[in-house]
Amino acid sequence: MDGISEKPVCYVNGQLVPEGTGAVSVLDRGLLLGDGLFETMRVLGGGILQWQRHWERLHTGAQTIGLALPWTADELHQAVGQTLHANNLCEATVRLTVTRGFSPAARGLLPPADAPPTLLIRATPFAPYPDHLYRDGMRVIISRKVRRNEQSPLSRVKSLGYLENILARQEAADKSADEALILNTQGNVACATAANVFCVHAGRLHTPPLEAGALSGTIRALVREDLAPSTGRVVDETQLDDSALLNSDEVFLTNALMGIMPVCAIDGQQIGSGIPGSVTQALRTAYEEWVSAQCAVEKG
Repeated sequence: MDGISEKPVCYVNGQLVPEGTGAVSVLDRGLLLGDGLFETMRVLGGGILQWQRHWERLHTGAQTIGLALPWTADELHQAVGQTLHANNLCEATVRLTVTRGFSPAARGLLPPADAPPTLLIRATPFAPYPDHLYRDGMRVIISRKVRRNEQSPLSRVKSLGYLENILARQEAADKSADEALILNTQGNVACATAANVFCVHAGRLHTPPLEAGALSGTIRALVREDLAPSTGRVVDETQLDDSALLNSDEVFLTNALMGIMPVCAIDGQQIGSGIPGSVTQALRTAYEEWVSAQCAVEKG
């Protein structure tokens, strides 16, 4: 399939096919066992924000689970670009999924040695989070059903096994909340179901260390390494229990699609003044300026 399609298409193992007809084998280990990885990326002005960080996380995750990636970073980048072009998208959300594929002769849990990985890429128009959440803040809960095993190497891998996150998010929905925070087995904060967690105490920024079971988020890294220093702040990696969050002056979440999202209440308890605080606002401004700069580079 060449050029721009009038209907959505996706990338399946080197081919661009109509989205409704894209398919993988019923024997694929990603389907049967959740044996695979994924990345969700934001595309702005035709460019993938933080592509290098997404690639490094995918590559590190593949090494962790023993999945050999047959593509280079440039080859995957080009495949994403082909998918965007075919769908005529410059502002998009991209989901890149890699599974361990399948071998007709293989059975059981042990990965087959001769199975080529499956690569799926889907691009859809970018749908931003509602403005009122950035203005008023999210209401979140602390999950009482799910605990993250921080000792597992999978706690820091963006794998297809997302049932814990789904259960916690459903728990939040049942309580009319927007998100759920997940504690680890030690009772410390690991992450939200789809975001990293930051809090502010007396003007100082804190976020759980990766050892707490936190995912190495791309916006988490951007805040720590770029945005916080640009506003004259540093980020401490700190073990945080639920009381530390509840007594924070500010709490915010980060991921590739939401950017920086303020939190106004946890388990019904107001955080700080109940409105996005000055540190969160300063970081949001720095993030929007960074996004605008990235967009200008892509268009230039």
